Amino acid sequence: MLYPRLAAIALGLLGSLAAMAAVDGDLAPVSPANFLPGGMLGVQIGSSWEAMRKGASLGKLSCEPRKGNDAAFDEVCFFKTASRVAGASIHDGFVVRKGDRVVLVGTGIAIKSADDPLAESVVRDLMTQVHSKYQQTGSDLLFVNLPARHMSAGEMVGFSETAPVLLVEMEPKGDELALFYGYLAPVNAFSVMAGE
Repeated sequence: MLYPRLAAIALGLLGSLAAMAAVDGDLAPVSPANFLPGGMLGVQIGSSWEAMRKGASLGKLSCEPRKGNDAAFDEVCFFKTASRVAGASIHDGFVVRKGDRVVLVGTGIAIKSADDPLAESVVRDLMTQVHSKYQQTGSDLLFVNLPARHMSAGEMVGFSETAPVLLVEMEPKGDELALFYGYLAPVNAFSVMAGE
């Protein structure tokens, strides 16, 4: 499945970025509204779950509560839509809830191949919309703002629960760009759940 791979890659990229972080700085992450103004599909991470459910851009929500003892998130809703992300049409995706807040939004963009001009156009559009630095590893692109200094493991855990990230990944078959917009910790937790 697409989503577990994305989360694993996001964590790997963020880990390598954290290791590269410099010496001074504040550990408070940038707000989601400053990171990606307007959110994805009109949904901003950290926003009210009920307000998102009433939003017009996402239709036909099919929700599944989180099963098990893991409290990383509470519910996943899959949706259908006729919207655009970074100038490209999308048709479906998912939203993840923790408590009464949205913590992750994911979708995919169909492309013809890795060389499809649409893929390059989407990435360029995201580079102008997302206010962050980015790290590219192969065909994966992670947008994130890290503190200027190296973080301890404990600091990294706290940071990952409130730091917005956007991961763009080319699917192995080269026919889809997958997009994950959320806090790093829920991205990881969703990966674990989807792998079960």
